[in-house]
Amino acid sequence: MTHPLILIVEDSRASADELRTRIAERLGFSVLTAGTCAEAVRIMDEQGPNLFLAILDLTLPDAPDGEVVDQARARKVPSLVFTSRLDDTTRRYILSKDVIDYIIKDESAVDNVVRAVDRLHRNRTAKILVVDDSPSMRTFMKEELRRYMFQVYEASGGPTALRVLERNPDVMLVITDFMMPDMDGLELTRRIRERYPRETLSIMGVSVHAERPLTVEFIKNGADDFITKPFLREELYCRVLQNVETVERARTLVELNDVKNRFLGMAAHDLRNPINGIRGFSRLLLDGVLGPLTDDQRSVLGTMHQASNEMLQLVNDLLDVTVIESGRLDLVLAPGDLAVLAAERLAFASLAAGAKNIRIDKQFEHAQCMFDPRRMAQVFDNLLSNAVKFTPPQTSIRVAVRVDGPEAVFEVADEGPGILPEERERMFRSFEKLSARPTAGEASTGLGLTIVKRIVTAHGGRVWVESEPGNGATFRVAVPLRVGAMSTAERALTAPSGER
Repeated sequence: MTHPLILIVEDSRASADELRTRIAERLGFSVLTAGTCAEAVRIMDEQGPNLFLAILDLTLPDAPDGEVVDQARARKVPSLVFTSRLDDTTRRYILSKDVIDYIIKDESAVDNVVRAVDRLHRNRTAKILVVDDSPSMRTFMKEELRRYMFQVYEASGGPTALRVLERNPDVMLVITDFMMPDMDGLELTRRIRERYPRETLSIMGVSVHAERPLTVEFIKNGADDFITKPFLREELYCRVLQNVETVERARTLVELNDVKNRFLGMAAHDLRNPINGIRGFSRLLLDGVLGPLTDDQRSVLGTMHQASNEMLQLVNDLLDVTVIESGRLDLVLAPGDLAVLAAERLAFASLAAGAKNIRIDKQFEHAQCMFDPRRMAQVFDNLLSNAVKFTPPQTSIRVAVRVDGPEAVFEVADEGPGILPEERERMFRSFEKLSARPTAGEASTGLGLTIVKRIVTAHGGRVWVESEPGNGATFRVAVPLRVGAMSTAERALTAPSGER
């Protein structure tokens, strides 16, 4: 692939060499230099359309009054002006020459030039949609934005803008006027925001001065910025660039998160085999397959086996979290009764509860729903195991399934230490461990409740907790009901009873 070609016109050899080196090293661009206007003209005539950008010093030995800018303009070479002086007269003069921008020669000048060149190169892939019913205003905005090398689309009104976005979902910024027929800018902003989150698309409102607080109205309806006509050219670019870079950063974070999820998924998957090997061999040794063990050997092997179980649980939780966060949580929905599933999972939880002499009271009401049995089993297992972990011996846990209006509710109430009010907001986040500790030293990965929330949300449901410190905690999961018939076998499985 051909590297962009940059022309630096600077009579200071040291400054030209530093700029050339930094641009070549940081950006990988090809760079030509010229120390006089005549030399610059020769290069521009030879290279012509190959030049991506020229960086022009205003004061040259053979062109002391900025004549090189006119030469570049005549040859349609996009230009940045590099100047040591910037009073108001000079600024107006520079901008009148249709250059892209100007950069002041100061201690940060080289970094600023490199950053500006890189930004202009990246602007070529940034798409902006201008929405205005005035053809002259659309033309003005297009010309200004294309000066900065953006890809610019246009629409004469809201309905057209929505169609343009459907065809070009990678548009990064919509600049919309307020006063338009059929659909004003506020309504268009609302309609866009319904389909496109802030992480993928920014919106900037535009209007003349008005008595009503349009800035507030636009932002409260989903816009990210607002600019009032008339505006300075530099102001427009700064505001546009700020919004484009915000979306770029958000998109980069999404991409990095995807990379992280893929890495964690691969690492967790590859760790399962050696962990299962450790579990299996330690279990064989504990069972005496290779001969009798001393007490010390049995103690060490028991610790090893328990540690491998905890490692496997962490790896499985990591796999679940990476699948969920990557958006690959494909639910296999089927009609069923939450009470039947709850009875099945409770049978497994009863073993751990019995080891701590915890009584389990259940009260199940038939609740037909559409759910993924494997994923919902994870939800129940996590909540039940948490209840057992945090409930003291010789106490009880209450488990219920009931119908509440249009929802089926699964409920687990323990008699543990409860949850502090300030911890409830973060308890469903990944790797969060709260101040309460398991009553028998059980391990916790800090991922269980994250998995619960993501799975329940994917089912269109919700999960919440009610708790007072010192009085236990009650977790509730609610999912939409499905009305349907239930077999006799299902009713028998979930008949209300108590168990220890």
